[in-house]
Amino acid sequence: MRMSPASLSRPSRREVVDVAERRPGDRRLDQLLHVRKQRLGRLERERNEAREQWRQQRRRFKSEKQRWRKLQDQALGQWAEARAAFSGMTITSGEFRRAKAIYERLKKEAAQLHVDCQQLARQCRTAGKRFFAARELVMQANRQQEKLGVMRDQLRAIEAALNAEA
Repeated sequence: MRMSPASLSRPSRREVVDVAERRPGDRRLDQLLHVRKQRLGRLERERNEAREQWRQQRRRFKSEKQRWRKLQDQALGQWAEARAAFSGMTITSGEFRRAKAIYERLKKEAAQLHVDCQQLARQCRTAGKRFFAARELVMQANRQQEKLGVMRDQLRAIEAALNAEA
């Protein structure tokens, strides 16, 4: 095949057209969403643990409070019986003094249980505050996650519109 000098100077009919390669999309927002989702999972676990601790504290407080009330009622009932028996002259003064000593001991135990219950109530309130603080963090993280998702969707829609025009 022979080529003439005129064909060498003339451009070829089939030129390669430069087509811009599609640039890879910006993945930073997706990565941020992924990290935020992991953080949200951790916050939800912490919230659930705080809720469970609070519930355990409340159950313990309730049982101790019932124990205190039962001991208090027992002391008052025992003392009322001893006074009634002494007034009815069915027990001796020595038995009455023993009953009074038992009553005093039960009263001290009830007072100590009451102090313990107050301490448990404080711990229960603290656990409740921790739960509600953790709950608030989860709600804020959810809102941020939703906002970022909406922003990502809007950016993708704009990018798709630009690609459709080109």
